[in-house]
Amino acid sequence: MGTISIFNQTSNVVFTLLSLFLLFCASIYASKGTKLGKGIWLLYWGLVLEFVTIYIGKHSSDIFSHGGGIEGWVFVELLLNLISMILLAMAASQILVNGVPDLPVIGGFGALGLVAIIYFLFISPDGEMVSNMRQIFPLTGFAYISVSFLSQWRNKHHGGFVFAGIVSLSVAFVMVLKLFGNEYFLMSAWYVPACTYVLLSIALIMMKGDFYAKKLDESQLEIERYNKRIEEIIKSSPFPIIISRLSDDRIILANNNAIKLFGIRQEELERYRLKDFFADSENRRLLNERLEQEREVQDFEVLVTTPSSNTPFWLLTSANVIDYNYDVALYAAFQDITSRKNREVLLKNQAIRDPLTSLFNRRYFEDEVYKRILESKTANEPFSVLMIDADHFKNVNDTYGHKTGDKVLIELASTCERALRDVDIVARYGGEEFVIFLAGVNAQKGKTVADRLRETISEIVVHSDEGDEVRFTVSIGVSSNEISDNIDTLIKAADEALYKAKETGRNRVVVFNKEDMEAFDNRETQERIKNEANNRHPIFDKEENEEISLLDGIEAQHIQSDTPKIEDGGSDESGLLLGVDEEDLK
Repeated sequence: MGTISIFNQTSNVVFTLLSLFLLFCASIYASKGTKLGKGIWLLYWGLVLEFVTIYIGKHSSDIFSHGGGIEGWVFVELLLNLISMILLAMAASQILVNGVPDLPVIGGFGALGLVAIIYFLFISPDGEMVSNMRQIFPLTGFAYISVSFLSQWRNKHHGGFVFAGIVSLSVAFVMVLKLFGNEYFLMSAWYVPACTYVLLSIALIMMKGDFYAKKLDESQLEIERYNKRIEEIIKSSPFPIIISRLSDDRIILANNNAIKLFGIRQEELERYRLKDFFADSENRRLLNERLEQEREVQDFEVLVTTPSSNTPFWLLTSANVIDYNYDVALYAAFQDITSRKNREVLLKNQAIRDPLTSLFNRRYFEDEVYKRILESKTANEPFSVLMIDADHFKNVNDTYGHKTGDKVLIELASTCERALRDVDIVARYGGEEFVIFLAGVNAQKGKTVADRLRETISEIVVHSDEGDEVRFTVSIGVSSNEISDNIDTLIKAADEALYKAKETGRNRVVVFNKEDMEAFDNRETQERIKNEANNRHPIFDKEENEEISLLDGIEAQHIQSDTPKIEDGGSDESGLLLGVDEEDLK
């Protein structure tokens, strides 16, 4: 490729060595992380050997000018030229033309070249053939390289290959000129190796860029295949599935089941954001927190609505963060669990609510009020308990039947709920007896609330199956935190006040105050003695009596006209569940 004129001046040698070092650096860069590594280094070391042969040629020329023997030096020079040719051909075979020319062909040319060297150097010395072999070996190597580089022009990313092919072909053309004895190239083309090394360095860097571009295309193709597989899976899934971008929460893909479930249009998907469907913002926040921490959530319950309906419904979702269409997205699969949640709510209500009035039952009231009392004590706020009992309720059942009695209880319960605040707790304590917890209300205000409630209830009119108007009143007992902060004590105190209201004429409110506490304690002691004698106070009898169901639908026989009605203020008969007989009430 070059001439011995390289070594005529030190500057020529330095420039050529610097360009060769540049090629070394480019070879390191281009071979790292690519499949081109082996071929690139075969190419580099082939060029290095070719440059060494130029130096040996210069050295043998100097020896010859002084009359010394140069056969050995010429043999080494030609042998290295032959090896350089083989390395260039192997480079072409390794990475550039996918094994063509293959190793047997290269080996054949190498063996033929070695035979030629030995024959024309030692057996039948021929100076002209030796001079020609100095040009033919590198010319053959660069011919292999140029053809292999240029064969890549059909590939999409071929810039570096084509440029290297043009450089190699130009070097081969220079060698042809030298082969045919052009004096200019024989004497003054010292710069050809240096230019070749620099241009090949540029070509290798371009080839590394081509490699990255090819990898990028392959990655994009793989992503497209991956996205297509995801779309196929999503479309064929029996579950509603949505993919939304994490950056703006926009929906970018939804299958037909999801479109039907959320009531959206396929052509308007990107109008919607996933968070728009959440009925509970706190529910959405918890889901986001889980995803940020774990990037995957399984069986998370969400409450959602649709654009066409404001009725919320429950979904069970499993979601995870994925890469989709060169973006970070959320993959979410849903399952409608509304019916299951409704059953859960029904079972929960059956456990904590009275089946007739839908009010909370006694157990829930005591558990919940215990918590409310702790909160009130922490906030240093007052609270009160009301005990309500329908007056002469037995007469209602006996006169109009159990169905009418049930209507009375339902209306009484409904009135209490409507008249009180959402923070107050109303419960059916048993039979016709109801209990209320008033948060933030002292005894005085509790009495005011009870009086207003009593008056409202007295205006209720219930019609029997025969169309008769049935009116009724209630008696109310009030206790507050001024007496105690124990729920059992408060209920008993309110019940004691209710008992006094019954004794003093009914349809009235009685407050259990501090002065009543001492008498209550004495009475409790006396009643404990009576209990031992099997003569129990009614407020304790009710704790052990079984509740009588009013839902059996069995009507009682109507009492004859001599039975007093409620508004007549007749006999002092209390409710069924109190276990109070007429003698006690008198």
